[in-house]
Amino acid sequence: MREVWSTTQDVLMRMAHDARLRRLIEGKSVGHDVVRRYVAGESISSALDVTGELLVRGRLVSLTHLAADPLDATQAKDRRKRLRKLLRRLGQAGYSEGARTEVSVRMRALGAGLRPGGAPAALEHARLVAQTAAEVGTRLTVETENTLPIDVTLGAWRELRGEFPDTGIALQAGLDRSADDCRALAADGARVRLGKGTAHGPGAITRPHDVDLAYVRCLKILLHGGADVVVATHDLRLLRIAESLVAHLPEAERAGREIEYGLRYGVAPVTQTTVADRGDRMRVYVPFGEDWYPYLMSRIAEETNPVVSLVRAATAR
Repeated sequence: MREVWSTTQDVLMRMAHDARLRRLIEGKSVGHDVVRRYVAGESISSALDVTGELLVRGRLVSLTHLAADPLDATQAKDRRKRLRKLLRRLGQAGYSEGARTEVSVRMRALGAGLRPGGAPAALEHARLVAQTAAEVGTRLTVETENTLPIDVTLGAWRELRGEFPDTGIALQAGLDRSADDCRALAADGARVRLGKGTAHGPGAITRPHDVDLAYVRCLKILLHGGADVVVATHDLRLLRIAESLVAHLPEAERAGREIEYGLRYGVAPVTQTTVADRGDRMRVYVPFGEDWYPYLMSRIAEETNPVVSLVRAATAR
């Protein structure tokens, strides 16, 4: 089974970098239903439409803008402007009260990878975005990335949280250092979205079973350490373990804390309904934006049926 999975992943990686196939899939008639299943369109208006539908159904929402990393300072500024416009539109629509919605950002998307001076400039961009979020009554979550040193991201998050205490951090469990990071974050009473991640390189945990163990270990640290937690995994077995851990938390440890379950838009809709209907906080990670193709490839890697639909559509075209 692992060999088959590896083969599928290899095929999808080739698809992700195939310019001809990308043009076919980006055509209006090719793979359209598959794209809409995972991505809330390219515009802010389409993102707001999906957000409104989810809120009516009792979900919470975390929005993220899909855009390629900026090539220069002007593009980084444009990314900041787009996020601030999104936040203002959320406020105008009445979607921001009570942290029903939030915005999730990558520091590289704000120019942290630019040289020279990318990281400080990206932090300033993020500070302005966080300020707008606070003005409309919502908040920001900063995502760690494989292509940016984690200490850079954590440093930016700490700077932002010093000014905007509701700023959250999204962490990958699949790193040797993650347990220690979770202890530090829990001690700070941070808001942490914990995912399994797709870490690679030095310090990455590669065996699937070991990644699962690392996830449970990190989750226990956060839950018992007093952090606000978003359990962000689509692995149903890990989700059941998380539910059991939450259910057995002493009332004194759970009182006054936010404990949420986070799933991606279009993934495990039955589970999303089950969690929301039983009264737990179910936050849906909703991507939108013009650079949706790489995200789509990463999502269909997790399921086989959309792959078949996508390839059939491209072949027919």
